[in-house]
Amino acid sequence: MLTIPEISQITKGKCLQAGKVSKVNGVSIDTRTIQKGYVYIAIKGHRLNGHAFLEAARRKGAVAAVVCEKVVCPADFAVIQVKDTTKALGLIAAWHRRQFNIPVIAVTGSTGKTTTKEMIAAVLSKRYKVLKNTKTENNQFGVPLTLLRLNPSHQIAVLELGTNRRGDIRWLAHITRPTAAVFTNIGDSHLAGLKNRRGVFTEKIQILKFMPPRGVVILNEDDAFLSTLHTQKIRQDIIGYACDAHAQYQARGISIVRNQRLDFTVGRHTFQMKNPALHNVSNALAAISCGRHFKIRYNDIRSALAGFRFSSARQEIARVGTCWLINDSYNANPLSLESAIRTLGALRIKGKRIAVVGDMLELGARSVALHQSAGRMIARSGTDIVLTTGRHARHTARAAKETGSGIRAVHCADLSGVHRWLKRVCAPGDAILVKGSRGMRLERTVDYLKKSFQ
Repeated sequence: MLTIPEISQITKGKCLQAGKVSKVNGVSIDTRTIQKGYVYIAIKGHRLNGHAFLEAARRKGAVAAVVCEKVVCPADFAVIQVKDTTKALGLIAAWHRRQFNIPVIAVTGSTGKTTTKEMIAAVLSKRYKVLKNTKTENNQFGVPLTLLRLNPSHQIAVLELGTNRRGDIRWLAHITRPTAAVFTNIGDSHLAGLKNRRGVFTEKIQILKFMPPRGVVILNEDDAFLSTLHTQKIRQDIIGYACDAHAQYQARGISIVRNQRLDFTVGRHTFQMKNPALHNVSNALAAISCGRHFKIRYNDIRSALAGFRFSSARQEIARVGTCWLINDSYNANPLSLESAIRTLGALRIKGKRIAVVGDMLELGARSVALHQSAGRMIARSGTDIVLTTGRHARHTARAAKETGSGIRAVHCADLSGVHRWLKRVCAPGDAILVKGSRGMRLERTVDYLKKSFQ
């Protein structure tokens, strides 16, 4: 794969000792994934320092290491010293990506990135050998490691790019050099680092600076920020998709069938998906747009979407006893919460609509205002009961109650309190949404409902 001198040159590092093996077979930052002949990159993180595992890496078969601290290693082990091992990982991945002249699709946005990336990969797999991120490996570690899996058998790559601070997207785009960009939406996410929606938008479109002039931008025309790209002087062609706005790929006739399926049409073509969450229409439109750009037939796109397996805990809808449960406990921000509430309101049920809402984290200085806004949104939605938990979500309950809409809004000190209220208010025919940021661990409420209501 690479020689020790090449690694030194690529990373702008200093070779402290050459070792006995001139070439490496792969790259790893985790001793659990190291194979014989690999180079180990010692990442210095907030919780763990990879330099503490150098000996373990050598025992597992690593023949070289990239470090940013002083280390002592046997003479037969190559050592390259750099200023920043995380940056070195990205530089190696950037070099590796340049060895392949294939389309690279970058998917980014505030919500829906992972599902959209998976849908696009499923559609393109009907014709191409596709490389994609594993799960949500979309950061400064996951994206380079994904690129380093690129091999001559791959014909196209679909990479999710995430951010929580200014400069993340610019760095990831520099590494990946995408030929196509897919933008899902711009919302109030990671505001601790990006301040506001304008900051999110500015960060996301950094991708464009690293794309070729003949590239393509696929965007959600329903998004107020993304639709402005038409008026900006960007070099790439634009393909638009939408549920409401006019677009090249526009969904019509969207319907939820038996609370278990989504049906919709695009032009003369009908599509079905095995999940009734309404936001998935937008995700599917991105995949349809991308698929058609890369010459995938409509019948193959239809087949890919009909057979698509949705990830758990992302608006996963199922019967729990005589109730409906929307498990959206994986993560939360204001945009995804609004989407989940829309899905709750769209289900055909005989009972009450109940929302269990936890904190939305990483919203910075606007956290209180955005949680209050969420409460007013929930109250206007027709939801009957909202149960909140968390330091920030108490503002959601209070704001919902203050609307005077008649919604029953209760804030609970912990999940035990939430569970006691659910036991008290739930009845046959109800629909229950569980939604909160990952750190709130609301999957415990999902488990409680599954055990108690079966």
